[in-house]
Amino acid sequence: MQNLSHIWPTSADLARDLGLPYPTVSAWRARGIPARRFADIVRAARRRGVVLTMEELAGLAGDGAGGNGPGRGAADGEAA
Repeated sequence: MQNLSHIWPTSADLARDLGLPYPTVSAWRARGIPARRFADIVRAARRRGVVLTMEELAGLAGDGAGGNGPGRGAADGEAA
């Protein structure tokens, strides 16, 4: 998630933009960003005036930003 800090300086900023609870987004630092959230993150970046593609986000996931795949449910900090 540190690789997204040029768009969202804090997890709280990203959580607010995604309309998710802070603890959910904060947990992504340890568990990784679930792939099912990639499209939401791309749209939120666009709203901030930043072009972020799914491919770029997936590449960041390969660098430790997440990519645990869709449907991880409670294991990714979200209720199933």
